[in-house]
Amino acid sequence: MQKPDIGLVFEEHLPDDIFREFENSVKSDGLNLMVESKEPMGTMMCAEWFIFPVVMAWVGKSYFDGFLKEMGKDHYSSLKKNLSGLTTKVMSEPRIEPTLFGSKGKLSSNNPFSLACSVHAEAENGYTFKLLLPKRNDDCDYELIVNRFMDFLADYHLGLQTLDSIGCIWDAGVPPGNMIFVHYNSESNKIEWLNFKDYR
Repeated sequence: MQKPDIGLVFEEHLPDDIFREFENSVKSDGLNLMVESKEPMGTMMCAEWFIFPVVMAWVGKSYFDGFLKEMGKDHYSSLKKNLSGLTTKVMSEPRIEPTLFGSKGKLSSNNPFSLACSVHAEAENGYTFKLLLPKRNDDCDYELIVNRFMDFLADYHLGLQTLDSIGCIWDAGVPPGNMIFVHYNSESNKIEWLNFKDYR
């Protein structure tokens, strides 16, 4: 199946009004947009950061390489505004954050990031960026975080940013599970790579 330019997947038990609002705001002729609900994942045996979130947005390489070259920057500005707004609305709901269960020593005591919502984006070599968002915090500016990530993606697909420039280092030469975990560093005002091993 062809990957969408922009995607949004959310668990079916959530009210879908904010997701349909996002869909109506960003849809455009020529844009391969997918917005759909899914059943909850159920029990999973994997490290926390690899768990599929309750709400997941997707930004494909094709959005930058194809659609934007045809449509210009107006849609990009609209996407940033609507994606950052959606993220803020999702993260304002404390009931969305899932509860984890596991045997002693299996759950991280050092994970500051949410499993409720994340933004995934297509990278090179079949890899995927996953933007990790801080757990619900009234002082956290989720709009700023998503906007910085979108600007990073735009620069990355223009060749102005690389995996090296955000500090990617992998023991085996490839990211585990082909997933590149990144976050927004408020001190440097930049998107940076994180090693999931440091948060286990």
